[in-house]
Amino acid sequence: MRTLHAQFDADLALNPPLSSQDLDAALAAFGVEVPLWLSDLWLEADGGPAYAAVFTRPGFFTGLDFLSLEQSLALRASLNALSPQFEGWEEPDPRDNRIASDWFPLGWIPFAAFGGSTIVLFADCAPGPHGHVGQVIAYVHDPDQITFVAADGETYLGASLEWFRAEVEEFVAEE
Repeated sequence: MRTLHAQFDADLALNPPLSSQDLDAALAAFGVEVPLWLSDLWLEADGGPAYAAVFTRPGFFTGLDFLSLEQSLALRASLNALSPQFEGWEEPDPRDNRIASDWFPLGWIPFAAFGGSTIVLFADCAPGPHGHVGQVIAYVHDPDQITFVAADGETYLGASLEWFRAEVEEFVAEE
Protein backbone atom coordinates (compact mmCIF):
# COMPACT_ATOMS: atom_id res chain seq x y z
CA MET A 1 0.00 0.00 0.00
CA ARG A 2 2.85 2.37 0.79
CA THR A 3 4.31 1.75 -2.69
CA LEU A 4 1.00 2.52 -4.37
CA HIS A 5 0.63 5.74 -2.39
CA ALA A 6 4.20 6.72 -3.21
CA GLN A 7 3.37 6.56 -6.94
CA PHE A 8 1.21 9.64 -6.29
CA ASP A 9 3.63 11.33 -3.91
CA ALA A 10 1.14 10.55 -1.16
CA ASP A 11 2.17 9.33 2.25
CA LEU A 12 0.39 6.40 3.85
CA ALA A 13 0.99 7.38 7.44
CA LEU A 14 -0.41 4.49 9.45
CA ASN A 15 -0.43 4.49 13.23
CA PRO A 16 2.38 2.70 15.07
CA PRO A 17 1.71 -1.00 15.65
CA LEU A 18 0.33 -2.36 18.88
CA SER A 19 2.65 -4.35 21.08
CA SER A 20 1.75 -8.01 21.54
CA GLN A 21 0.88 -7.31 25.18
CA ASP A 22 -1.39 -4.38 24.36
CA LEU A 23 -3.02 -6.35 21.55
CA ASP A 24 -3.69 -9.40 23.73
CA ALA A 25 -5.24 -7.28 26.47
CA ALA A 26 -7.47 -5.39 24.04
CA LEU A 27 -8.52 -8.46 22.07
CA ALA A 28 -9.84 -10.01 25.26
CA ALA A 29 -12.41 -7.19 25.35
CA PHE A 30 -14.07 -8.60 22.22
CA GLY A 31 -15.02 -11.80 24.04
CA VAL A 32 -14.51 -13.88 20.89
CA GLU A 33 -11.39 -15.24 19.27
CA VAL A 34 -10.28 -12.67 16.72
CA PRO A 35 -8.91 -14.21 13.50
CA LEU A 36 -5.13 -14.25 13.21
CA TRP A 37 -5.18 -12.24 9.97
CA LEU A 38 -6.85 -9.34 11.80
CA SER A 39 -4.66 -9.41 14.89
CA ASP A 40 -1.63 -9.53 12.55
CA LEU A 41 -2.88 -6.34 10.87
CA TRP A 42 -3.01 -4.53 14.21
CA LEU A 43 0.52 -5.76 14.94
CA GLU A 44 1.59 -4.05 11.68
CA ALA A 45 -0.26 -0.79 12.41
CA ASP A 46 -2.95 0.21 14.88
CA GLY A 47 -5.15 1.66 12.18
CA GLY A 48 -4.60 4.81 10.22
CA PRO A 49 -5.83 8.36 9.80
CA ALA A 50 -9.31 9.20 8.54
CA TYR A 51 -9.72 9.46 4.78
CA ALA A 52 -6.59 7.43 4.07
CA ALA A 53 -7.79 4.49 1.99
CA VAL A 54 -6.10 1.28 3.09
CA PHE A 55 -8.80 -1.20 2.09
CA THR A 56 -11.36 -1.50 -0.71
CA ARG A 57 -14.50 -3.40 -1.42
CA PRO A 58 -13.48 -5.18 -4.62
CA GLY A 59 -15.74 -4.08 -7.45
CA PHE A 60 -16.73 -0.82 -5.73
CA PHE A 61 -15.03 2.57 -5.86
CA THR A 62 -14.93 2.96 -2.12
CA GLY A 63 -11.69 3.20 -0.17
CA LEU A 64 -12.00 2.35 3.49
CA ASP A 65 -10.04 3.60 6.50
CA PHE A 66 -8.18 1.12 8.68
CA LEU A 67 -9.73 1.31 12.15
CA SER A 68 -7.51 1.27 15.20
CA LEU A 69 -8.31 -1.35 17.80
CA GLU A 70 -9.79 1.39 20.01
CA GLN A 71 -11.98 2.62 17.13
CA SER A 72 -13.05 -0.95 16.43
CA LEU A 73 -14.11 -1.52 20.01
CA ALA A 74 -15.97 1.83 20.08
CA LEU A 75 -17.81 1.16 16.81
CA ARG A 76 -18.72 -2.34 17.99
CA ALA A 77 -20.15 -0.89 21.23
CA SER A 78 -22.09 1.73 19.28
CA LEU A 79 -23.59 -0.83 16.89
CA ASN A 80 -24.44 -3.11 19.80
CA ALA A 81 -26.27 -0.22 21.52
CA LEU A 82 -28.33 0.31 18.34
CA SER A 83 -29.23 -3.37 17.99
CA PRO A 84 -32.49 -3.25 20.01
CA GLN A 85 -33.90 -0.70 17.56
CA PHE A 86 -33.55 -3.25 14.78
CA GLU A 87 -35.41 -6.10 16.49
CA GLY A 88 -37.35 -7.88 13.73
CA TRP A 89 -35.65 -5.89 10.97
CA GLU A 90 -35.56 -7.71 7.65
CA GLU A 91 -33.58 -6.87 4.56
CA PRO A 92 -35.53 -6.48 1.31
CA ASP A 93 -33.61 -9.41 -0.20
CA PRO A 94 -32.78 -12.62 1.69
CA ARG A 95 -29.35 -12.50 3.30
CA ASP A 96 -26.56 -14.84 2.21
CA ASN A 97 -26.76 -17.93 4.46
CA ARG A 98 -23.06 -17.61 5.27
CA ILE A 99 -23.98 -14.59 7.40
CA ALA A 100 -25.92 -14.73 10.67
CA SER A 101 -29.44 -13.34 10.48
CA ASP A 102 -29.08 -10.93 13.42
CA TRP A 103 -28.72 -7.21 12.81
CA PHE A 104 -25.45 -7.03 14.70
CA PRO A 105 -23.99 -10.04 16.52
CA LEU A 106 -21.14 -9.22 18.90
CA GLY A 107 -19.02 -11.66 16.92
CA TRP A 108 -18.68 -9.12 14.11
CA ILE A 109 -15.37 -7.29 14.55
CA PRO A 110 -15.16 -4.02 12.58
CA PHE A 111 -11.77 -3.28 11.04
CA ALA A 112 -12.43 -0.83 8.20
CA ALA A 113 -14.97 1.92 7.58
CA PHE A 114 -15.96 4.61 5.12
CA GLY A 115 -17.88 7.85 5.51
CA GLY A 116 -18.73 7.88 9.19
CA SER A 117 -19.37 4.14 9.14
CA THR A 118 -21.86 4.18 6.28
CA ILE A 119 -19.84 1.21 5.04
CA VAL A 120 -18.13 -1.10 7.53
CA LEU A 121 -16.09 -4.23 6.94
CA PHE A 122 -16.14 -6.92 9.61
CA ALA A 123 -14.18 -10.02 10.45
CA ASP A 124 -17.11 -12.35 11.07
CA CYS A 125 -16.54 -14.46 14.17
CA ALA A 126 -20.21 -15.47 14.41
CA PRO A 127 -21.09 -16.68 10.91
CA GLY A 128 -24.33 -18.12 9.62
CA PRO A 129 -24.90 -21.84 9.11
CA HIS A 130 -22.90 -22.04 5.87
CA GLY A 131 -20.21 -19.51 6.76
CA HIS A 132 -16.78 -19.75 8.32
CA VAL A 133 -15.21 -17.92 11.24
CA GLY A 134 -12.94 -15.20 9.88
CA GLN A 135 -14.89 -14.51 6.70
CA VAL A 136 -15.23 -10.85 5.71
CA ILE A 137 -18.63 -9.22 5.48
CA ALA A 138 -19.80 -5.66 4.81
CA TYR A 139 -22.53 -3.47 6.23
CA VAL A 140 -23.72 -0.81 3.82
CA HIS A 141 -26.13 1.91 4.89
CA ASP A 142 -28.84 3.32 2.63
CA PRO A 143 -30.22 0.99 1.71
CA ASP A 144 -29.19 -1.07 4.71
CA GLN A 145 -27.70 -4.37 3.66
CA ILE A 146 -25.21 -6.88 4.97
CA THR A 147 -23.25 -8.74 2.32
CA PHE A 148 -20.63 -11.43 2.00
CA VAL A 149 -17.24 -10.13 0.79
CA ALA A 150 -14.70 -12.98 1.10
CA ALA A 151 -14.33 -16.46 2.60
CA ASP A 152 -11.40 -15.42 4.77
CA GLY A 153 -9.17 -12.47 5.55
CA GLU A 154 -6.29 -13.58 3.38
CA THR A 155 -8.54 -13.88 0.33
CA TYR A 156 -10.08 -10.53 1.11
CA LEU A 157 -6.75 -8.75 1.58
CA GLY A 158 -5.45 -10.12 -1.73
CA ALA A 159 -8.61 -9.09 -3.61
CA SER A 160 -8.62 -5.67 -1.94
CA LEU A 161 -5.02 -5.04 -2.92
CA GLU A 162 -5.64 -6.23 -6.49
CA TRP A 163 -8.63 -3.89 -6.86
CA PHE A 164 -6.66 -1.07 -5.24
CA ARG A 165 -3.85 -1.56 -7.78
CA ALA A 166 -6.25 -1.71 -10.71
CA GLU A 167 -8.03 1.48 -9.67
CA VAL A 168 -5.32 3.26 -7.68
CA GLU A 169 -6.27 6.68 -9.09
CA GLU A 170 -9.67 6.33 -7.40
CA PHE A 171 -8.25 5.53 -3.96
CA VAL A 172 -5.16 7.68 -3.51
CA ALA A 173 -5.57 11.42 -3.16
CA GLU A 174 -2.77 13.36 -4.77
CA GLU A 175 -1.03 15.66 -2.32
